[in-house]
Amino acid sequence: MMHIHIVRLLFLAALMQLTCPALAEIVPESSRHGSVYFGKYEPKEPKSLADIPQPVAAKLIEYLKKRLGEAQYAHLKFAGGQVIDAKELRKTEPDSRDYQWEIPAYILQFDFELPGTPKVIFPVEISLRANASVMKEINLPAYADSTDKQVFHSFKDLMGVIARKGFLEKNMAYKLEYDEDGVIVKKGLFENNMTVRLEYYEKLDTLVWKYTKVLSDNGYAIEMKSIVVNAYSGKIIRTTKSRAIR
Repeated sequence: MMHIHIVRLLFLAALMQLTCPALAEIVPESSRHGSVYFGKYEPKEPKSLADIPQPVAAKLIEYLKKRLGEAQYAHLKFAGGQVIDAKELRKTEPDSRDYQWEIPAYILQFDFELPGTPKVIFPVEISLRANASVMKEINLPAYADSTDKQVFHSFKDLMGVIARKGFLEKNMAYKLEYDEDGVIVKKGLFENNMTVRLEYYEKLDTLVWKYTKVLSDNGYAIEMKSIVVNAYSGKIIRTTKSRAIR
């Protein structure tokens, strides 16, 4: 009796895993928010735009709305960043005087929500000088000036495009799950040796989907094939092969 009870519990646990929404979709990869290391100096970390000077915040908001447009700007959510005091930096970290790059006064990070299922949150960042002028552009297209970047395609929408290059849907791994009526349905997930990543392609000022598939892995070297597809036009930008040593 005890054995039957244990088996029943294991079955119920497995059933809960199968019906878990996390198994229904694969979440594409994207870069994560990071921070710049300044040695012993620790910049302040704002929790919201209210933590930076109001004139700077006002200029930033005005700039972002002009570049992105009101509609796309509404999809930005403040995520953090760093506020660097140049005088304090030099005082605390004298070697900073020898930096071969311009030190920003503000490194501000946002999460940008894109349409589609599963939901895609793309981390973005912009760097400003003390006078609020842009030092490093935000890694998002200039939507306000781009009539061809209004319709965003999810990575699933482009499966037909990459299939012509050998990334076939029939090679996907599948997991079984139950629907609300208790009927088993089959959901397609990407094969175990393939990843998909959302990136900003500065040269074309667009977001792209980068699909990378492992062709071979002998334990010492990995051979991969990647396809970069414009997330708006759906056109293939490039196809490359690469090899990496473990």
